[in-house]
Amino acid sequence: MKRASLLAVAIRAAALSSVLAAACATAPPPGMRVEMVPTRSLPSPNEVLVVTPPSYESSPGRRYPVLYFLHDGYGDGLSLERRGVAAEALARMRDGRLPEFLIVAPDGPGTWFSDSHDGVRRFEQYLTQDLPRTIEAKYRVIPAKASRGITGISMGGYGSVKTAIQHPDLYGTVSALSGAIIPFGWNELKRYSWVARWTLMRTFGRTEEDNSLDANDAWLLIWRLCFDAPPFSVELRAGTEDFYGLDRVAAQYGMLLNERGIPTTVVLERGGHDWSYWKGAMMDILAWHGARFEYDPPS
Repeated sequence: MKRASLLAVAIRAAALSSVLAAACATAPPPGMRVEMVPTRSLPSPNEVLVVTPPSYESSPGRRYPVLYFLHDGYGDGLSLERRGVAAEALARMRDGRLPEFLIVAPDGPGTWFSDSHDGVRRFEQYLTQDLPRTIEAKYRVIPAKASRGITGISMGGYGSVKTAIQHPDLYGTVSALSGAIIPFGWNELKRYSWVARWTLMRTFGRTEEDNSLDANDAWLLIWRLCFDAPPFSVELRAGTEDFYGLDRVAAQYGMLLNERGIPTTVVLERGGHDWSYWKGAMMDILAWHGARFEYDPPS
């Protein structure tokens, strides 16, 4: 065989090995699946991590609650797997420290998990319509408010709270970890980091005259509401060394939620705005939801 042919074969073999290695590296561990969810709400199908409880395969007649997780601004839909949170959650479900439920994590970098002002990315619509409809059709989840929760970190914490307020009949439990539940007024933007400011303007409008910031401001939204009966329960959790001061935001917003008729617990504890804090705090978040979900009676 000529030298050029041998070189071509070697190159093709190396390329194939790289592809196979990448495929093996990205294959989700047992109990985790990656779904590509088709939707008209977004420009393309959305990548979603689905964590199924340990007994899911062995108990085909059993249904489970479901918790939707929204990642932080620097994360993606696979953050829970990559950071070890999903594996730890499954371990705790196996040994009984955590009740069994599904965890569903969509991918939404820079979206604030909201409908964009230009209508191109309607993430709130996707979260509240296409995604739960797909999950409830494909997986054995209990299709009831009391068995459905939503949570998120930082940007995702804002998304979870704002989405629940906009759709009070959808979730029974709502939480946020270091939630970026910040005022969205146009004049407020200059106070935020350039990344937050850029993603906010990209999502909600780039000019003072034409934007949807007020329509998505969690503070303005809750001021316009008052519930006679609690629509859902909330936990806001944050670290007292949060670089962005989101512990103070949690305390203030929690008081407002309680005033408007939404029972809210605020937990402030030592920690920063990073995964060294979030990884452990997420276990408490999962336990909080797990203790409040409604489950099917034993068969």
